[in-house]
Amino acid sequence: MNAVPWANQRVPSGDGTALFADCHVPSESEWPVTAVVTRTPYGRSKHLAEGRGWRRHGYAFVVADVRGRYDSDGVWEPYRNERSDGAALVDWILAQPWSDGRIVAYGGSYSGYTAWAMAVERPRAVSAVVSLGPSMSLARTKFSPSGVLRLAEHAAWWAERGDARTSRDGFAALFFAEQPEALHCLPVVDLDARLGTEMPSWRNIVLAGPEAVNGEEIQDHELEALTMPTLHVGGWHDLLLPETLDHWRTVGEGVPGSTKHLLIGPWLHDLPFSTSPRVGDRDYGPDAIRPWGKELVEWIDAALAGRLARRAAEVFVMGENRWSIAESWPRSARIHSWTASGATLVDRGKYDAGAAPDARSAEEHTVRYSPSDPFPSYPEGCDRSALGTRPDVVRFTTQALTAPLRIDGAGRVRFRTGFDSDVIDWVARITEITAAGEIFELTAGETTISTPDPAAVAIVPLLPVAVTVPAGSRLALELTGSDFPRLARNLGRPGRERYLAASGDPIIQSVVVSSEYPLLLELPIIGTTEHTEGLST
Repeated sequence: MNAVPWANQRVPSGDGTALFADCHVPSESEWPVTAVVTRTPYGRSKHLAEGRGWRRHGYAFVVADVRGRYDSDGVWEPYRNERSDGAALVDWILAQPWSDGRIVAYGGSYSGYTAWAMAVERPRAVSAVVSLGPSMSLARTKFSPSGVLRLAEHAAWWAERGDARTSRDGFAALFFAEQPEALHCLPVVDLDARLGTEMPSWRNIVLAGPEAVNGEEIQDHELEALTMPTLHVGGWHDLLLPETLDHWRTVGEGVPGSTKHLLIGPWLHDLPFSTSPRVGDRDYGPDAIRPWGKELVEWIDAALAGRLARRAAEVFVMGENRWSIAESWPRSARIHSWTASGATLVDRGKYDAGAAPDARSAEEHTVRYSPSDPFPSYPEGCDRSALGTRPDVVRFTTQALTAPLRIDGAGRVRFRTGFDSDVIDWVARITEITAAGEIFELTAGETTISTPDPAAVAIVPLLPVAVTVPAGSRLALELTGSDFPRLARNLGRPGRERYLAASGDPIIQSVVVSSEYPLLLELPIIGTTEHTEGLST
């Protein structure tokens, strides 16, 4: 009997709603088989070729439309009903004559969330999880760690997929290419009208903010209790990198001897499916391209056979353009600090040794943040030198490095700040200035401060990174009041008022540098740190 796809299979949910799936199953002579399962809001027809591939390798591949999307009945409400619907699909698969009782939960982005939902709801049936850049909730994905709306990403996603049964693929790119000023719309809650598309849930989701919960969130204690092997895949340029690394740290931590692997590459949200070694103007070389399909099958084969190493982390070191393999990541790096006195930043160790400049009165580096001309976002991997002349940035720059500098992990920036508003944003960005004068972002972070205290302190956590900056380049620390349209602009109003305001006044905000209140830049460094005397403005 030849293998045939079993299309349009009706799967009853717990409440009787009909959900539909395609089941790509090997020929009967190979039964029983393990099922690789993904549940998607993006249309299961996109996985037809993938289904044939899994079948050739002796696996069943089951791909289901989530409730309210494409062929599945019900109403589409992101992150609702996914736990119970995922459990219903697993139960249905286990009852099929071709099933060997083992499930591999697999998915990326929203389907990463549905994979984890299956794992926590049916942990005995799910034998392994493959998670690629999981999008775990609206609150965690659509808002930054400091609670600011990720405007451009959320607007594009909701315009194409929210409040609809099918996606409008390509709509956002086309619309914003023709009308880039649309994201300047105020108030932000009225953006749906500006886009000319029906998005009934837009306002409620924006105003609910990052504290919103729906009772179906997957909790850390549930992830900690999982015992199956897990593979966590992320990209240095992926918006959801923090989610990938959070799962890498959390999953199975409550279980002695849990097996989990990490793979982080120089990728955007397409992750290992990328067919180009380039991101923007950066070329990461041929090793950036992975034979992902082959590697995925090999990993699942090994996971089901119990042949995996307990822990393995494979990360791409940008700058060196090579893969580094260790038992864990980040590695044990030494935190190296630069600190400020006046207008100069010196190595913290030299400052403590008394080699810092003489103490003097506080020096303020002031910027005028204007909501009508916010400091702009820039595409990942692109040369940022065109922004070098903007006046609304405080910048500190090293001398040319005398030896390569390997940054491995997450750093932070800490400084005293002053401002004349109810709330301010600070965006910190570490960049490399090449010998040719190009400027590339290495890592960044942001924070929001709503305490107009003359001694207010900004602490900005930076995203994790693995990168080697070559000798001859310089490091720069940039501090700005916005990153627009990646983040919604600060209009001088806290909380949800940011999204209801129709205008905002310019804000004066400053970085205060003195021996009493030093600016502190901390980076995890591997190897020697004798690279530069320090930073100077």
